[in-house]
Amino acid sequence: MMSLHALFGRHSADLKASRWDNGRFVTDCLICGREMIKHPAGTWQIATRR
Repeated sequence: MMSLHALFGRHSADLKASRWDNGRFVTDCLICGREMIKHPAGTWQIATRR
């Protein structure tokens, strides 16, 4: 079941724990713990599984 948090996308990146990984920044959401990524000129978003 998907939470309202995930449905509305109000994730909050943990900026203190962000790290550089293969040309992008990586951290976790402070609210739900899901992995988030950000490319240098982009915005934080939930990482998708490939």
